[in-house]
Amino acid sequence: MNDVVAEVEESRRGAMVRFEGGERLWFGRGAWLERSPLRPGDVEDLDVLKQWLLPRQYPQALAGAVRLLAARARSTGEIRQKLEAYGYMDDTVDMVLYKLEKEGLLDDGAFACEWAAARARHQIGRGRILRELVHKGVSRDVAERAVDALDREEGDAAALALAQKLLHRYAGEPDAKKAMAKLMAAMARRGYDFESAHRAVEQALEEAQGE
Repeated sequence: MNDVVAEVEESRRGAMVRFEGGERLWFGRGAWLERSPLRPGDVEDLDVLKQWLLPRQYPQALAGAVRLLAARARSTGEIRQKLEAYGYMDDTVDMVLYKLEKEGLLDDGAFACEWAAARARHQIGRGRILRELVHKGVSRDVAERAVDALDREEGDAAALALAQKLLHRYAGEPDAKKAMAKLMAAMARRGYDFESAHRAVEQALEEAQGE
């Protein structure tokens, strides 16, 4: 399939080539020096160009993905989004993800469980944790399993600690109903459902009154 080069953006790292049909291709420095010149107005066979570019993109994309994973654990969806944002082709990204999964460097189930546990320790409720995981590209089924695996008692303790902190924050509110509404709204923003939030707030109030 032929397409026309619309724009070429060169940098020290390489070049991003955009085509009139909407396609964009990233050429690392080595590939760009080997393949250039490509200039606006040039007509290129995209299928042929992509076949030529694939083995040249792959090592660079793989190295970039490994650097991302070295910084922190990431989901498959996050790595895909990052590589696509850099301009790597879908086939290149698929090859990188396959390699990382084969080597055990990518595991959405393990990532989701680690993320959920860490966020729960920071007093984030199940609802928000689920949304965060889905936003990070984890499938809903995997995200739900990770959230369901969270320790209930630890979650209740985190909710209580948050309720106690919020109760102290709104203690100076003259209108008790308004203070309660603000407290419950704050719990909801942190991802706690009404039942969990209400239970934690009631316990926090009981403990405060008993002091």
